[in-house]
Amino acid sequence: MKRLRHYKRGTAIVLCCFGSVNQQAKYEMLRKLYTAQFLDADLFMALSSRSVLNKLADPELKTLPEQLAALDRAGYQKICVVSCYLFPTEEHQQVIKTIEGFRGFSLSKIEHTSAILHQVKHANRILAAINTRFSTEQDEHNLFIYHGAPNLDASGYSSIWYAESLLTRLSNRNSVCSLEGAHPYPFIADTIKAEISGALRVRLIPLLLVSGNHFENDVNKIADDLGLYTQVEHAEPVTGDRFCLIDLPEVKKALIEQTSECLEKLGVPRV
Repeated sequence: MKRLRHYKRGTAIVLCCFGSVNQQAKYEMLRKLYTAQFLDADLFMALSSRSVLNKLADPELKTLPEQLAALDRAGYQKICVVSCYLFPTEEHQQVIKTIEGFRGFSLSKIEHTSAILHQVKHANRILAAINTRFSTEQDEHNLFIYHGAPNLDASGYSSIWYAESLLTRLSNRNSVCSLEGAHPYPFIADTIKAEISGALRVRLIPLLLVSGNHFENDVNKIADDLGLYTQVEHAEPVTGDRFCLIDLPEVKKALIEQTSECLEKLGVPRV
């Protein structure tokens, strides 16, 4: 095909994430890790939050459709889109739909990774590591807080249910709630308070890849409410001023492994 002669560049990796106004540096650190890990690929980033894109106003940051169009125009032969989303819910599904659309007209070969907590092996490793990192004494309790999805029939809710089930089975001093969607804190606050009854201290652990505005607003509201009943503390950060899942070695390992598998599908040798 005559158009193929315009596809002369090699491999591109696109880190597709929600983005953060005040914690974007976390994603940039991930990008540096990828640059060092995948030496034969060019690294790019795509954000799904239009609000974050508008506030950051960085011309190098694009939506996934914009980034894929630019890479197609540049003539990349192979594109690996890394889904930097914790659960395979709506944002991850949008990644899949966008790639399917581009496959209809682009001569680039495009593949994508799974969401981070999609495969059982990664989910088990990451959730067990979190449970171990935040082990509790008899008078302590953990409250894990995930974001949630608005519709119960949304793809990926099985991953959320599994994470919730495993965390509560790993320890009877673990509780789980969401910021929105199923099991939101305001609806089950009384149940949570009954579960933590007798605990001298409750630790709040955000199951958020990057703890941005949700950490500063919604999680702190939960802390204020529970603080009326017991001592509340936030999960100790791995790095920086707040706990973010993206800092966990197990999360980084999952992302790197999934990316290597994606590149292998594209015909790029595994790292």
